[in-house]
Amino acid sequence: MAQRTFDFSTVLASSVHDMKNSLCLLIQMIEEVSEQVTDSSATEKMAKVHYEAQRINSSLMQMLTLYRENNDALPLNMDQHHLDEVIEELLLNNEIYLEQRNIAVSTEIAETATSWFDRDLIFNLLNDAIINAMRYTADKLFIKVEPDDNGGCQITVHDNGEGFPIEMLENATMPMQQLNVQQARTGLGLYFAHLIANAHERNHKKGFIELKNNGHLGGGVFSLTLP
Repeated sequence: MAQRTFDFSTVLASSVHDMKNSLCLLIQMIEEVSEQVTDSSATEKMAKVHYEAQRINSSLMQMLTLYRENNDALPLNMDQHHLDEVIEELLLNNEIYLEQRNIAVSTEIAETATSWFDRDLIFNLLNDAIINAMRYTADKLFIKVEPDDNGGCQITVHDNGEGFPIEMLENATMPMQQLNVQQARTGLGLYFAHLIANAHERNHKKGFIELKNNGHLGGGVFSLTLP
């Protein structure tokens, strides 16, 4: 009798997909309950639960994307999208935590700003950037979208926190192959961001990310450039 092979990575990917679906339902329920809660202490706790659920969801998305990329099965559903609509949905997605922490958000986005990208992948990439910015900012976020003449754009997320640590800035400039994905969330998050950005290629150019300090609000700046 032949021994049955067990592909753990496939089982893990399937489980991650199921967990992600369940977590999305949980996040929706948290949002619904938060609208009915009036006690300030309970509201604060609900906001923190919602924030942590968003972080878990982001990690699961990263794991699923990395699995697909490792198996040469990372589909790109490219289409033209309006950036103001995407940013608006991202802010609504994190509205509970933004309000609980009294984080003021300002944007600079032309209504005509559009670009070609996979909406789900870029949405999750930018959502992760906003989650990190919310965690480390003092009380402000600034999101700017600058379109170029070739249908591409640069999206930047600014905060007024203490900025990125030096080692993280150095890691962000490393080639993807040299990033240590076992270095907690930092390594995996940067690898995921590089992977998704580089997967977007148009006009013989690839997308890329950058991290820097001393931005528009004096803190850290996450930048995504799409071709």
